[in-house]
Amino acid sequence: MSIILGILAALVLIVWGILRKKEPAKTETPALVKRYIHRGHSWMRETNDGDVLVGIDDFAQSLIGTIDSVQLPRLLKRVQQGKASWIVQHGNRVVPFVSPVTGRVIEKNEMVQRNPLLINSSPYGDGWLLRIRPSRLHTQLNNLITGKAAQQWMELAKNQLVRIFDATPALMYQDGGVIIKNLSDRASDDEWRRILSEFFLAEESKSNNHQ
Repeated sequence: MSIILGILAALVLIVWGILRKKEPAKTETPALVKRYIHRGHSWMRETNDGDVLVGIDDFAQSLIGTIDSVQLPRLLKRVQQGKASWIVQHGNRVVPFVSPVTGRVIEKNEMVQRNPLLINSSPYGDGWLLRIRPSRLHTQLNNLITGKAAQQWMELAKNQLVRIFDATPALMYQDGGVIIKNLSDRASDDEWRRILSEFFLAEESKSNNHQ
């Protein structure tokens, strides 16, 4: 009997090990990860090995709408904080994004290149764009915001968007303050130019080569 019980116990352990391997790796809840936001609506967060992941924030992806394509810089390219470093596109709306940090690109998110909609569905998670090896990161943090300051700044951005469209918030936001889908499609050419300038710093940044 003891032999049979021993065999059963071993089988249970084997099955448990197999099932455990099939479970997806657990990641930190995005809300609990310390993110830093650039005023050009890109974000960055540090990894355990000292690199940083970067992407575009939730406000930006909501404003732009369904993202059709993304153009990322080549590997080992040096990107600069506040300079245009990648492009996302929705229909005929092309948006250059500034990098939140200075450093070298050491990895591109291939899943996002194959499926740009990850940027919409998970801008702070699976929708990250680049892994960058930063230079003198501690000095660059002075140009970024985080925590409550970032939340307050996002609220100001929402109010600023209402002024650009000269509309009531009810016409632009769903319940919970979420921007209505594909709002950029409703923008006139003049409104879109203001959006590029005021939210994505189009006039302040100089485009880098993307390939």
